Amino acid sequence: MTSQTGIIRSFNPVDKIGLITSDLGGDIRFDASQVCSRSQPSSGSMVEFMLDDSSTKLKAVKIRFI
Repeated sequence: MTSQTGIIRSFNPVDKIGLITSDLGGDIRFDASQVCSRSQPSSGSMVEFMLDDSSTKLKAVKIRFI
């Protein structure tokens, strides 16, 4: 896993999933359970996250607001 930064592009509070646009390019899916904060994710928030490439689809884990 590698550490990256980016901005939350979108978040669906009903489904609890969203997209982060990585500073290195590309959109990465995330699940709200991976946010290391009690705050709910919102569009435009800057985050740092680990990129989990262990499955067939990339996903952001260990997300924290910066």
